[in-house]
Amino acid sequence: MNESVLMEEFIESEINMLTELRMGNGLDRSEYEKCIQTFKDLSSWWKKEDSIPEEAVLTIMEIYAELYLFAGNYKDDEKEAIIEAAEHFKKMREQFLSNEVMQEHDQDSLIRNLVKAIGENNGFFVQLEQGKGMNEEQFEKIFLELEHVTNEISTWERIPKSIVTLLISFYEMTLYVDKYKYDFNMPLEADKIYDAYERVFAQIAG
Repeated sequence: MNESVLMEEFIESEINMLTELRMGNGLDRSEYEKCIQTFKDLSSWWKKEDSIPEEAVLTIMEIYAELYLFAGNYKDDEKEAIIEAAEHFKKMREQFLSNEVMQEHDQDSLIRNLVKAIGENNGFFVQLEQGKGMNEEQFEKIFLELEHVTNEISTWERIPKSIVTLLISFYEMTLYVDKYKYDFNMPLEADKIYDAYERVFAQIAG
């Protein structure tokens, strides 16, 4: 099976899996296993590459977050099964991306300023994780750099893994919304994070 066919099956299985979850039918184990297997096959295909085809990036970015969010619509064993599926995919994804061969120009010239902006004030995402809220001034600086990166790569057929890793962090900002609303009891901060996420997603999805 060639790369193109594998990508089609990977993307299609994710769409089918999320459709069943959205309809309230629970986790379709068959589609989930197909999704995992095709991702495993693609990971082997791309193991020694420093980039991946643009068509596969959004699917790789969204599976963990979407599964985790849909889990909130279910209860008991089904909820636990969906969360377990999400964590399993996340682990596979981290292992895949940790083996990246980062080209110097990707890190130094294209995403250097974005990485720097994220790292300020002890780390933008670290602050979110610790319940310290979203630094709006820092976010605006980050967003400008994110625009530069996404505009630059918008016509690329392959996206460096280093950039995919960063885009995942932005996409998964949506996971902080409920955490701030319910766990931290900070609904206004949750709204700010969601608004920021929507801007980020619109920019990433193009």
